[in-house]
Amino acid sequence: MPQHVTADLRSAASMRSRVGSGAVLSLDAARQRRARLASRDVIRVAVVASHAITRAGLRRLLDDDAGLAVVGEASADADAAALIRATDADVIVVDADCVGPEPRWSEVLDGRSPVLLLITSDAEEHLLAALRAGATGMLAKDSHPAELASAIRTLARGGALLPPRIARRLIAELVHAPAPS
Repeated sequence: MPQHVTADLRSAASMRSRVGSGAVLSLDAARQRRARLASRDVIRVAVVASHAITRAGLRRLLDDDAGLAVVGEASADADAAALIRATDADVIVVDADCVGPEPRWSEVLDGRSPVLLLITSDAEEHLLAALRAGATGMLAKDSHPAELASAIRTLARGGALLPPRIARRLIAELVHAPAPS
């Protein structure tokens, strides 16, 4: 039984039929998401954070923006899969503190929604694992609140967002990686 999952269940039935596996944000899924966004004024956001006060703070910040609406919450990475299945979120905001070395939400992500991780300066290995699992953006927790809304909009439009230190680390890994055979 999930510890804490709340969701706007109006779209749960349609989401169940689209559940798949993998974590690659496909071009078709991104195109469909952009078309869906163009047909309405509000970006639907799901929040995953282990602490109730963090979820409440994020909900308050996001609900204060007329262009954003929180459609569901989960309290743990393990519950995020149920949240993704139950909502039609345009972006999923995840507190990186509740993400382990193998994020469970990746099992059902399947290009549905971009994931924005809220990060601190430590645990880079977990952050790289989250990117491999399908996260498309990262934002430092000490960022200005307006940057959160901007990051969500960037991801909803199909963009990506990485802090410079993470981008440098990824570039270094790609440069030093063995060539594909």
